[in-house]
Amino acid sequence: MSADTSDSSSYFDGREPDELIRALVEKWQGTDGEKTLGLHFIDLERNKVFIKAMPPDAPSNSTAVSCGNHVYVIGGICENDANPSGKDDVNNVFQLDLKDLERGWRKTTSMLFPRSFPHVLAAEGKIYVFECMDSESFGEVYDISGDIWEPLSPPPEAIDISVLCVPALDSSRSQILVHCYASGTLYAYYYDRKSWVCLEQKICSWFDSAAIVDDVLYTYIYNYSLEAYNLLDKKHLPIKWSSEFPVVEPPGSTLYHLGNGKLILGWVNNLHRGFECIRFNIWCNEKGGIHAATEHQSAITVPYPEDISGIWFF
Repeated sequence: MSADTSDSSSYFDGREPDELIRALVEKWQGTDGEKTLGLHFIDLERNKVFIKAMPPDAPSNSTAVSCGNHVYVIGGICENDANPSGKDDVNNVFQLDLKDLERGWRKTTSMLFPRSFPHVLAAEGKIYVFECMDSESFGEVYDISGDIWEPLSPPPEAIDISVLCVPALDSSRSQILVHCYASGTLYAYYYDRKSWVCLEQKICSWFDSAAIVDDVLYTYIYNYSLEAYNLLDKKHLPIKWSSEFPVVEPPGSTLYHLGNGKLILGWVNNLHRGFECIRFNIWCNEKGGIHAATEHQSAITVPYPEDISGIWFF
């Protein structure tokens, strides 16, 4: 699979591809090894990658989220010699209109609290931010139409946010699944009524990603371990593979839902300087378990013109 890498301001003038992956990509720059972030759109239908430059003052360790026709870059870290660590978290928020790329990025209302690499989700015109490291606040929510940030109430029980897994959006039930790695507890935050419910006291942990397909929560653990959990019956489901993974995926691989029962597992191949992924289909069998099958015998490869060290889907 080849890739035409370009910065295309007309990319979103037409229809959006069905198999489009939005990603923040971390790359090395210069001889000093300084890391920078780029906004990439990986089109698996047309085998192309489109790159949009980040805001000039966007800091490192930011997070991105898509809501409607807009992309938001949130939080991060900036240099500060006055701080003993040499760095400070920031509360900056930048917005990009995908239907008006010529306008470029604009800075919007800042978060209530500075955060680096926050967990971010968007649902029904609001952006939900969860802390994954030490902060004064567990989370907050941004009402886009009202242009206002408000604190997000933490779960009713104590939760160790220093090891919070990436939340998963379950829009069919108006809930966000929040999982604490330390305790194994799974919470649901119902954003339509602003309340929390504990779903499970112990569930398999995930770090970088999770996906929900047809009432089933899928999480991925390194070394071929795809886990399935039925959100309606609140039970784990067995998974049977009808084909083997064609390659050994590295640590840090990310699970992403393409739609129509298709998932991909993606990662950065630092040796070959590119993005790689495995695409597979999932469906329920008659016995209440899950079938999974890869679509190809080798990883799909998207070469890049520069060294990339990390990728985060959104």
